Amino acid sequence: MLCESMPGIEWFTNDNPYTECNYKFHYIVIPDVKDESLTVKIWNGLFCYEKSQDQILSERAFPMTKGGLNEMVEYIREQGALFEE
Repeated sequence: MLCESMPGIEWFTNDNPYTECNYKFHYIVIPDVKDESLTVKIWNGLFCYEKSQDQILSERAFPMTKGGLNEMVEYIREQGALFEE
């Protein structure tokens, strides 16, 4: 299941990104410590984020809190379910 290995909020407050894929469904979580936000970018393809800038399907920001992280996980799972349809 998507996001099963999602790190805790401490990972992101230390300015670490996180990425995961399920075949062609990819996402990256990019923290912005200064703005205290987490931005998730979702794309379809076989390549990494750096090689897929023109394939971003969705981008959304969430607060860098435990609640924001939980909301982001739900959003990613919803998007992943739509991708599978």
